Amino acid sequence: MKKLMYLLALTAIVAIFATGCSNAEESKSDSGSEKTETTDVKKELLHTQMDFTADFSPNYSPIAAYQTALADEASTEDVIKTSAEAAKKAAEEGAAKLADYKLESNLPDEEKEAFTASLDSLKAYFEEVSKAIDASQTEPNLDAAQKQFDTFQSDLEGIYKDAGLQVPDMATALS
Repeated sequence: MKKLMYLLALTAIVAIFATGCSNAEESKSDSGSEKTETTDVKKELLHTQMDFTADFSPNYSPIAAYQTALADEASTEDVIKTSAEAAKKAAEEGAAKLADYKLESNLPDEEKEAFTASLDSLKAYFEEVSKAIDASQTEPNLDAAQKQFDTFQSDLEGIYKDAGLQVPDMATALS
């Protein structure tokens, strides 16, 4: 009888131990797949950013150069006008490109939709730059354009923060 009790007790202990180990492995595999998912979103978001900045840097850089020429007191009127023409052309091309732009990305649908929605603000930025240059090449009011760019930047912040990434300065990334 004692042997039977010991055998039952030992079987119960083994069963409890086996159940505990099995639950621990399930928890590890669940958190492992969650980490992999998060890592995949981070990688894809960074890849999407690289492709996007490569596509639109040629449109943003001339505008940044124009703003630098405006701020530089040593810039002549000819330099400003030449850079204004290049900036206007780049802004018009950027707005046209964004009108038909399809974001090629493997981001999850929610992040892809948010990234795509932010592009409306960037398109408006390019349009406002073009309008400001039309109004005055040497003394443009770029406040409305800057407001649109700030909206674009803040729209992207949520995507990056949700993914656990540092939010990039898109003005620097596009320059």
